[in-house]
Amino acid sequence: MKRIIKISLILLLVGMAVIATVPFLKEKRAEKKYENDFKKIQESVTEKKSDVNGLVKKNKDCIGYVEIPGTTISYPVMQTKDKPDFYLNHDFNRNYSFYGTPYLSAYCDVKKSDNLIIYGHNINGGKMFGALEKYKDKDKEFFNKHRKIYFTTDKKREYEVFAVMSVNIHKFEYWKFVMARDKKEYDEFVDKVEEHSLWRQGNKPKYGEQMLMLSTCDNGKGDDWRIVLIAKCVYS
Repeated sequence: MKRIIKISLILLLVGMAVIATVPFLKEKRAEKKYENDFKKIQESVTEKKSDVNGLVKKNKDCIGYVEIPGTTISYPVMQTKDKPDFYLNHDFNRNYSFYGTPYLSAYCDVKKSDNLIIYGHNINGGKMFGALEKYKDKDKEFFNKHRKIYFTTDKKREYEVFAVMSVNIHKFEYWKFVMARDKKEYDEFVDKVEEHSLWRQGNKPKYGEQMLMLSTCDNGKGDDWRIVLIAKCVYS
């Protein structure tokens, strides 16, 4: 009888181990697929290309490509105005994905908006917009070395980072600012960005200069907090 109970316990433990392993293996397969898919996309976008026509042909939702040299951020940027957060949990091929794909706010117009907001997940290991965590370092070394952002749409635009925020979305609704009514509203928004910034650079944008924001969750602070990298256009 004791032998039967012992065998039953062993089988039970083995079964529990197998059940526990299945989600882990699924996650690893998903992670591997994510890495392979984006590696192929990254390889297809070369420095010689002035646009992203090749990616657009594969998926009409693709409106650009964002890259910060020297970091892991090098991704296509999607936009779906009828389903604003579709790519929060879908890959480039429109399949469900925990990692999602960086996407431009549905309310932004690349050519007209005063502020472009690109969202991406904060994934451990610097995946997606996880690299933004490094911009919070107090010594600012990473910040100073990685201030150039390139966003390619119909042409390649260069942006220079001037602020980094770790901000509560209820205290500063930065995500609502897309187009300024006038210079006063534009300047007030920039002043508020500086107010919430971890440090100031003194090269804040002037009315008429387009801003670019990369926004991700601040995992260390909770659901209502975001890390936001803010840059101004210096070449287009």
